[in-house]
Amino acid sequence: MFTPGLQASAIGRMATLVVHALRAAGHEVTIVRSEQETLMRQAPHDFGGEVLAWTDQARVGAVIGSADSVIYQVGDNYEFHVGCLEWLERAPGIVCLHDFFLGHLFWAWAQRHPARAEAVLKAWYGDTVATGYFGHPDSGAFIAATADTAPMTEWIGAMALGVVTHSNWGAQRLCRSCPGPVQVMPLPYNAPAGGAQVSTADQRNFRVLTVGHVNPNKRVASVIRAIGNSTELRDHAVYRLVGHVQTETVVSLSSLARNHQVNLVISDELDNAALITAIDQADVVTCLRWPSLEAASASAIEAMLYGKPVIVTDVHFYSELPDDCVLKIDPDDEVASLQRALEQLYHSPELRRQLGARAREWANATFRADRYADCLIVMAQDTSRVRPALAAVEQFTQTLSRWGATSSLLEEPHTRDALRLFAITPAQ
Repeated sequence: MFTPGLQASAIGRMATLVVHALRAAGHEVTIVRSEQETLMRQAPHDFGGEVLAWTDQARVGAVIGSADSVIYQVGDNYEFHVGCLEWLERAPGIVCLHDFFLGHLFWAWAQRHPARAEAVLKAWYGDTVATGYFGHPDSGAFIAATADTAPMTEWIGAMALGVVTHSNWGAQRLCRSCPGPVQVMPLPYNAPAGGAQVSTADQRNFRVLTVGHVNPNKRVASVIRAIGNSTELRDHAVYRLVGHVQTETVVSLSSLARNHQVNLVISDELDNAALITAIDQADVVTCLRWPSLEAASASAIEAMLYGKPVIVTDVHFYSELPDDCVLKIDPDDEVASLQRALEQLYHSPELRRQLGARAREWANATFRADRYADCLIVMAQDTSRVRPALAAVEQFTQTLSRWGATSSLLEEPHTRDALRLFAITPAQ
């Protein structure tokens, strides 16, 4: 299994749970860390067994040669997943896809492979998209321009023998691009402290928490405005941010909070014990995303596992959460909708308790590593049947190409339909 190993990676934490579940079921697992070399100097999660570096070509190659299945944990962060990209083409396997938007991953990869990147863009999205893909002034503009037209989901899907992902909203692109099975499974996650009850240390304040890298799509500014627009919330709410935050973001958010008379506390990144305490002390956790790009949200799942009332944006993965376990915000009426939700939770401790209890019960039954491990074993069996079929298709298309067939001919229905002989159906 290729995965980020450093402890700052939520994907690495998820992978740890799956690895232990696989071993508990009697399977042998070797971990290959996929981060950039400088990040591999950091201490890893406790995988409970041998951990290799993806740069150790000989040992990794030997392990792959003896493995029944190769699994890649892939998200939209090149620094964390470079090793996955380096090995996926050489040793195709199952991809556990954590983000449906992979533009940042692709952009960084493309800096080293410009000609191949241009070919990928043209093949999946056309010449017009390829021409303008790299010309955006900043990350926000890049996401806005490419999230719908060229999310690069197909790029990874086409390299995989099969894909496991964690919500349904982006799966159609995977079904179109991946030659093997595509399966949606809930993301396994845990609450290390067991889901403690809300702290009663300070009942004077209404404590609102946002966890994770503080960037515009977390909608922190909207939370500040929602609190500032309410006299009651302004007087009683303490809004805390926990996660990496850039200096310029601290300055802009602090200024916005002062202008709206909001008590904002910015804590930056915390160690695990301090993070657990921060979640424990929160009265409500906001997990807003707009645009929403991920297949699932570890921070939302963790807050639910801790029995916290959670506010989410009613879009994509978050829309798939049960309506009686979270409060959902209309992205087209964000600030006003958020203000109503926060005021409702502020006025009703009982609603907070009930919402958190339902969330915890459902999350504990849903986001399970043992079920995810079972899914991977079934996928491994199914994808073992994909490889020979792909080899046959490759042989036929290469033969046609040698005979002078162009890509347009290979796309003709009479050619494409003939190759359906090699279509893969899941094992019964």
